[in-house]
Amino acid sequence: MSTSDLHPCVTCGVCCQNYRVEFSIYELQSMGGTVPDHMAHEAGGNRARMNGTGQHPVRCVALGNLSDLGPDCIGCTIYEQRPRPCRDFPFASYGCHDTRAKFGLPPLEEADVAHWQEAA
Repeated sequence: MSTSDLHPCVTCGVCCQNYRVEFSIYELQSMGGTVPDHMAHEAGGNRARMNGTGQHPVRCVALGNLSDLGPDCIGCTIYEQRPRPCRDFPFASYGCHDTRAKFGLPPLEEADVAHWQEAA
């Protein structure tokens, strides 16, 4: 499989290096949710924060190599268990394009965006 066959997010990962990820403690596994407890810490009250996203430079602890997809693939190593803010972050949104530009990546091509949105 070539990298052109892969969703652009698995060769990017810049959103995981730009945003603080804060969520309800009820998303932690110990509280009945899916997010592994060891990857987050209390952020006050009933909030938790992904480790690595509360300081600069930002790098979420869940960001890692996805070698099962390909040698240059990077992304969320807990994708199916990720917290709500990550699930809600819109692919190809202003935030996505702005963050890609901040990291020197080219904008996503309109045809690629349409292809992946149709596939979803």
